[in-house]
Amino acid sequence: MRITTNMMYNRGLSSLSAATERQNTAYEQLYSGNKFKTAGQDPSGMGQKMALTKEIDLFQQYSVNGSLLENSLGHEETILTSINEAMLSAQTLMQKSNDSALSQADRESVAKELEGLQQQMFDLMNSRNSQGEYIFGGNQSKNQPFVKDVDGNYAFQGDTGQREIQVSPTVRIPANDSGQDLFETIPTRRTASADTANIQVKVSDQGQFDNFYRTRYDSALASNKYTVTTVAGTPDSYQITDPGGTVLQNGDYVAGGEINFNGLTLSLDQAAGTVQEFSLDKPKNDNILNGISDFIDALRDPSLSNGDFQLKAQDAQVHLGNARQRVDTGIGSLGGRMNSLEQVMSSNTGLDTLNQQARAKVSEIDLYEVISALSKENAAMSASQQAFSNISKLTLFDYIR
Repeated sequence: MRITTNMMYNRGLSSLSAATERQNTAYEQLYSGNKFKTAGQDPSGMGQKMALTKEIDLFQQYSVNGSLLENSLGHEETILTSINEAMLSAQTLMQKSNDSALSQADRESVAKELEGLQQQMFDLMNSRNSQGEYIFGGNQSKNQPFVKDVDGNYAFQGDTGQREIQVSPTVRIPANDSGQDLFETIPTRRTASADTANIQVKVSDQGQFDNFYRTRYDSALASNKYTVTTVAGTPDSYQITDPGGTVLQNGDYVAGGEINFNGLTLSLDQAAGTVQEFSLDKPKNDNILNGISDFIDALRDPSLSNGDFQLKAQDAQVHLGNARQRVDTGIGSLGGRMNSLEQVMSSNTGLDTLNQQARAKVSEIDLYEVISALSKENAAMSASQQAFSNISKLTLFDYIR
């Protein structure tokens, strides 16, 4: 076979070009740290890399969401703790003022302190987060949730919604709490009232009565009326029946004496042989700030008898105690959410690390392997250059001496 000069040059150039291309590829991998740059170089690897990169980006967003949520929940917890402290101070003042020895001037001083605490609570209930959104407005986060009307009544104008933040593929955690539940619909003191003229009804043990009320009041009934029937005999006796006629309590009856019934004290002043009735009052809820306003008005009303003032004080203290329980529940809920967030974020970190490692295995070079390949290609290039140089010098004239 005859080898022409063109064939020698073409083969030499082809060999040099192939060596140069392999050498450039090795250099590019070394500088970029990636096994491939385009899908054409490794279609399967590029597909895996893109899928893993998408997953990594998603977990990075979850990490950002988690940080925002952590800040939001921590901010709300601080605010609720401050409100709870203000409520405790107000409760202490109410207990202090429930003293018949206090002068009207002393009561006015207490009223002014309560007004200051009330304003502090009002401001805290209208707190905003770092994005300028009202924390307790529900989904109406752009509007001030609590307002005071011209008559001095406080009202909530948000909604009951909770804004949720996604912190993992399957977990969404509420980022706020509505002021509707925390401050607006606070149960007032549960009471009972006489329905007939010759019976007096007083709540003597609020806790015991609240338990009874909670289990026995039926909003579906037209009336939650209880009947006290006294019967003359030796001795006289009484029985108390519920709205359905079921006997709940009975015993000996003494006219003018007191009957203790599930936290109530019943006083009947007639001889045996009568039927008296009392009812559980309809439950009411109100904004805690309105409850404080009512007590401030009572403190400033010198015409109130001591007995009426005592009832106002009981109303205010029970209402405020219920509000504190509601806030305590809110703080507990925040703690639970923060614990859940911590666990989810820890899991996310582990999953993100696995995704990072998987992507690196698919797309990133083994440094020692690439350096070895580069050394090999450099040697191949030198050999190709040397071979081409030697072959290109071979002509018939080299054999003519």
